[in-house]
Amino acid sequence: MKRNWQYQDIIDLEFFLRQDSNHKGSVLHSRDRQIFLQHFELQRQDIPVVPSALMQLWLQARREEHPEPNTLPGTIAREAHALLRLVLIIFGLISGGSAGLFFFTYAGTTPVNVLHFLVLFVFTQVVFTLIILLRGGALRLGLKSLPPTLSARVMAVLTKKISSYLLRQTHKNLSAEQRLGVNATLGQIKATNATYGSLLLWPLFQLIQILAIGFNVGLLGATFLKVTVSDIAFGWQSTLQFSSQSLHTFVSWMALPWSWLFAAGTAYPTLAEVEGSRIILKEGIAHLQTPDLISWWPFLLLSLIAYGLFFRLLLYCFGIYKEYRSAKSLRFDTPPIRQITRRMLTPVVSTQARPEPTEQAITQPKDLTEEFTETELQERSNPVHLLLPDEICDQCDNSLLAGYLSRRGLNIHNSLRFMVDYESDQQLLEKLAEESWQKSAGIVILMEAWMPPLVSFQIFLKELRAKVGKNLPFTLLLIGKPSPTSPLTPVQDEALFAIWRQKMESLGDPYLELDVLIEEESE
Repeated sequence: MKRNWQYQDIIDLEFFLRQDSNHKGSVLHSRDRQIFLQHFELQRQDIPVVPSALMQLWLQARREEHPEPNTLPGTIAREAHALLRLVLIIFGLISGGSAGLFFFTYAGTTPVNVLHFLVLFVFTQVVFTLIILLRGGALRLGLKSLPPTLSARVMAVLTKKISSYLLRQTHKNLSAEQRLGVNATLGQIKATNATYGSLLLWPLFQLIQILAIGFNVGLLGATFLKVTVSDIAFGWQSTLQFSSQSLHTFVSWMALPWSWLFAAGTAYPTLAEVEGSRIILKEGIAHLQTPDLISWWPFLLLSLIAYGLFFRLLLYCFGIYKEYRSAKSLRFDTPPIRQITRRMLTPVVSTQARPEPTEQAITQPKDLTEEFTETELQERSNPVHLLLPDEICDQCDNSLLAGYLSRRGLNIHNSLRFMVDYESDQQLLEKLAEESWQKSAGIVILMEAWMPPLVSFQIFLKELRAKVGKNLPFTLLLIGKPSPTSPLTPVQDEALFAIWRQKMESLGDPYLELDVLIEEESE
């Protein structure tokens, strides 16, 4: 049954995708096609052929075949999230209760200043909530360039400075291989955040609200306890010379959400009670009347419920809703996922003579092996732009390249030369920026694995990404060292491929896929 994606599903998905990066494409094709066929037979009428549904089938099958499902990272993350939620609730209750008990410590000589309570426990939460709502509303209206808050800018600068310093210090003590691994890991984090950042963010947002809810409940409990078992006097004073009428008007506006539920004089202090609880430093409190001094506590409790607890509950529900919306809007169009869906839907092919069609082939999926001619494979493919390095461009056989790409479900729409010189590459980038990519399967780049990835090539990839958009798939296919008879040879050294993979992962581009053009046959 189809269900919504959750953060633990994404974690497991990335875990299995990472495992697949160490296996050959032919093995993965057979396995993924088999997954589709098995589920098709079981749920033939219920499978919508869309990436999200196909990936759910795929993930379910991979979980079932895992020897220890309870050790999957998604399961561990879900259990850790539940434990952290419990810890934050307990910590919030304790910290809120402690703050309330400490604030209401009253020696009997100086009343508790209600303005201090409102500023510390109510107004700060209102301001925080308004910032979230205003920024969310601005982004909703399309104001993407909304400037960050001062605290966000400070935190961003500090984080950047600290992370840069730590990276520099760490790199001093690491070998070249270890530095590649660190940069690749950081790139993977960046790519994951670009693809699933919103879905992975909202569970953390919910945890923050759970902590705040626990704090408010603890504070409410402590406030009610102190009011119940202690004789606490409440008053107000300020260096600013505003009148009792001004304060009464302000609290009456604050009490609008609940004043209609209570009798007059209960939801908030009356004007006489506000005036009677005003503390004048030189006069002390001897002249103040007890009814006036205790008239504030219902208002304080209700303010904390309405502007503290209720707002936090709303933000928590908002976080749940945004997590749901983020899951619904997942694109499932990154190159690894495109490869999986293509393998699931495409029969394992061999380019032999075309067999005669049968009735069985028309009514249900066929076996794992179907045969197509080269022409049929190209007709079933998706168009791509092929970029060839200047050194091997003239030696490459386009028909041979087309055959290799057709097995990947790709068809060469245009073959272009690059890495000639800086000016030519810039002209190529401008030309590609003007292309319409709506019906394109992306850009395929052919590179020689025996030559290490240069910084100039990484810069070219970044510039290309900036020109064509952040969601267009890039497929980087590696070949081995050219032989005297052909420039298209398999990659023999797995260490070279590992270096290329780490370098490309360090870019943090979720739509960049690395693979070999020619896969060696298994013995």
